[in-house]
Amino acid sequence: MYRNYLNIPEEIRDQAIYRIMPIERLIEVFYCEKLSLVRPKMWDDPFENWLLKSYGLTPEGDRVNLTNIRDAIYGQCWTFHRETDAMWRIYSHAKQGAKVKTTIRKLLESLYSSTDDFPELSCFIGKVQYLTVEDMKQKLTTHDFFDSTGAGTAETLLFKRDSFEHENEVRLIFHFPESNKATNDIHQFQINPRELFDEIVLDPRIGEDIFQSKRNALKDKGFSKSIEQSELYRPPEELIIEWL
Repeated sequence: MYRNYLNIPEEIRDQAIYRIMPIERLIEVFYCEKLSLVRPKMWDDPFENWLLKSYGLTPEGDRVNLTNIRDAIYGQCWTFHRETDAMWRIYSHAKQGAKVKTTIRKLLESLYSSTDDFPELSCFIGKVQYLTVEDMKQKLTTHDFFDSTGAGTAETLLFKRDSFEHENEVRLIFHFPESNKATNDIHQFQINPRELFDEIVLDPRIGEDIFQSKRNALKDKGFSKSIEQSELYRPPEELIIEWL
């Protein structure tokens, strides 16, 4: 499985990563025990999946449509950042978010173990490389994404403009070796959320009553690890200055 880690050396594969989602969606994850990856066309940045939105050119000068490859690849975004103000504001617009924590290795192994057909060719996790637009163009136009390991196609989702470097992203990537099997914009895979998630932190902007209600709902689904509310916006304790 070591070939399925992209830009991620062995020494950081047990490092913590984080993802924010709506609280209700997280509770749904505990009910259905599935995580969802989406086709990159559903992401906001128009530069996402830039290569696969383009076309190939044969030595004879004929254009090759890459639609089948583009539509067979799915991704899910995580971050190395434990917590930032921007994370809550960008990924929790309704101020009703939940942040889950896991590790790079556990996340990949969850996808890998739930995939029946050729997981070694279809399941990857990688650290995003942040590049200038010119460097992205250079990388993508010379990139070998038809390699036999499947990693070449997955790596096309790991190039992003340097203006997004603050995101410090890790991406879970899946693609169907047989493109005709990719029929939806969403690919779901089975997980055990009680094992995959190491802690849950709820939105710092929710009230105490909502926090307790959602915390109890998650505990009722069997999550016995830490469930806390973020203290990011909690006012500091009163400062007492002694005059000398």
